[in-house]
Amino acid sequence: MNDHFWPSLYPGIIVGLIIGFATGGIVAILTGALGGLGGSIAAYFLTNWIGLEESALSLGILIAGACAGGYVGAQLGTKLTSPRSL
Repeated sequence: MNDHFWPSLYPGIIVGLIIGFATGGIVAILTGALGGLGGSIAAYFLTNWIGLEESALSLGILIAGACAGGYVGAQLGTKLTSPRSL
């Protein structure tokens, strides 16, 4: 991990929080932030593996990964808190 790892996590948390707010509910907000964090970590390692760590394309991949992870996390949060019928 180089010096760009930790700063690349902040957009993932912020994007995940925004998606969680859009989904609604405190659980969706928290799981959206965790999902965005996971998506940005995966995108960071993907761009390093491909060799795009110092390009503008890596920012797009980072945001796309954070959006995907935040969406999955927020949807998981709503599924966890939704009432289930027997």
